[in-house]
Amino acid sequence: MINGHGDDGYQYPKIIANFSSNVYHQTDLSGLEQYLTQHIDVIHGYPEPDAVSVRELLAAQTNIAAACISVTNGATEAIYLIAQAFRGSKTTIVSPVFSEYADACEIHQHQLQHVFDLHDIAPQTELCWLCSPNNPTGEVYSEQQLLTLFKQYPTTYFVVDQSYAAFAIDALLAIDKVIQYPNVIVLHSMTKQFAIPGLRLGYLVANSDLLARINYFRMPWSVNSLAIVAGNYLLQHANELQVDLLVLLQQTKQLQQALAAFKQLQVLPTQTHYFLVKLLNGKSAAELKNYLANKHHLLIRDAANFVGLDKHYFRVASQSVAQNNLLVAAISEWLTEQE
Repeated sequence: MINGHGDDGYQYPKIIANFSSNVYHQTDLSGLEQYLTQHIDVIHGYPEPDAVSVRELLAAQTNIAAACISVTNGATEAIYLIAQAFRGSKTTIVSPVFSEYADACEIHQHQLQHVFDLHDIAPQTELCWLCSPNNPTGEVYSEQQLLTLFKQYPTTYFVVDQSYAAFAIDALLAIDKVIQYPNVIVLHSMTKQFAIPGLRLGYLVANSDLLARINYFRMPWSVNSLAIVAGNYLLQHANELQVDLLVLLQQTKQLQQALAAFKQLQVLPTQTHYFLVKLLNGKSAAELKNYLANKHHLLIRDAANFVGLDKHYFRVASQSVAQNNLLVAAISEWLTEQE
């Protein structure tokens, strides 16, 4: 799907606060910006064919073999590679979830089924996609839940998208455990963790034999030179750039409570910094989105195109306290106008 995701601010002028993507925009990346400026000359040569320097640094930091890691042009490239490697499979997607899983599988002629609970995964499933923390619901599957699932379905390949694991407590599957399973692939997004969506940088982790099956379909130079430079910098400065998760989750809770005070809204629970809201006044999320963007220059995510949701759902990713307050005030104004 080319269009229909969050962060479509290019369609609206003067967006001052972006709640529409799940990227947390409050990280100070001035050091990275300066570093990229100093290394801008890398654009005059070809990048490493497989981003080997980032891969080896990740391997050293996680104490696993580099053959178990593949660095990609965002997690989205990894999604399409996996769908290609398992072309034609009987595939289950645990929904509602990121639409690119289904889009990639449809391109590669998978036999698709959507379920809404882990217990509903069919035994004959060959490939299963799930996301933790889940996008858009914010639900986190515990490590024990997942490890039990992997053992319960030994002939099913599981893709676990952990793009937002940095924004939830105890959401990260231990890498050394992942590679012990021959049927598990885990996706990570440096795009989300470090707020660099324009650079496109992610990686996947799997047993080396399984990863070789996926890498067979990789094209060279998919990760550009500036992304590689950024990846090395970010991994070496990761501790300095960590979000204060407890503070962020507390601010998210405060935002949820403020929105839940409106009788026209149903705020759904979450375990991370983004969450779903349902309009109860009969209006559509698209109407609210356009109002907020055009009048207040605030952007939310219309969630109607997630499988299992309808036109009344929207998603919000918590930002700064001041920006969150602007959003609450603007939504209050719109709700009053609808009465």
